[in-house]
Amino acid sequence: MHSLNAWNAEIYRAMSHRIKRRIIECLRDADLSFTELFNAVGDDNHGRFGYHLRGLKGFAELEPSTKKYRLTDTGRLLDACIRDFRFITSVGKRLTNYVQHLRLGDHAVGFYNTEDYKRKMLFPFIEAGLHKGQAVVYLAFEHKLDSDTKGIQRRGIDYDRLSKGAFTVVSAREWYLEKGKAQAKTIIANWLALLKEKKKAGFTGLHVVGEMGVFFDYAKSKEALRYEGELGRQLTHDLCGLCLYDMNKLDTPQSIQLCNFHGHLLSKGVVGKMTK
Repeated sequence: MHSLNAWNAEIYRAMSHRIKRRIIECLRDADLSFTELFNAVGDDNHGRFGYHLRGLKGFAELEPSTKKYRLTDTGRLLDACIRDFRFITSVGKRLTNYVQHLRLGDHAVGFYNTEDYKRKMLFPFIEAGLHKGQAVVYLAFEHKLDSDTKGIQRRGIDYDRLSKGAFTVVSAREWYLEKGKAQAKTIIANWLALLKEKKKAGFTGLHVVGEMGVFFDYAKSKEALRYEGELGRQLTHDLCGLCLYDMNKLDTPQSIQLCNFHGHLLSKGVVGKMTK
């Protein structure tokens, strides 16, 4: 698990560093030798350039017969993500600020490797939705329902003072796998039905955050990717979604696909918006 987590972290390091991104971009259309690539990137320090090139192991490789570097299949997936991304390196308050400014119609993915980092996305997202007069739904892991609910209360969200239906904590397994049958069309139809119900009750929209790891826990990873792909980068203008993923449960192609399926990326070191 540790090695997979470290491997996924390389994706975000590659996306967040200017030289690494430039190397990927330069190899997009042609294989290049070390010298050709160094000149194309435009760096002025061989040692620094070599360090970043070595850091792209798995994304770029040296072809022994031609002595030229080329993108791997995973590197091409990463390139597709880089092409469509507006980068904002971010930590701390900037992450909180970005989460709080997600709007109806936004579809965001949040990657975490610790519970603490997850909560840095989760709590501001919930607070922002309630502050904007939207109905908020949190789809949590069943074994964490109690602890997450207590954590939210400790954050200062007073359940008793909220209007009826303003905030709901639901089992992710129940919503996605039982009621939703792990089928994209069924889950989306359920969201639209809930949205209609909440708007009829007077809320301005629906603010949803879900633990997507439940798909992977029940060997439904393909269904998760199909669902995310069906949703796309933009949601209906009355719904805002934040999909949470534990990096330990994902392989590299899955992580990159998820970046491409969402309009916003939140992770340790990289926060930003897809440009298309």
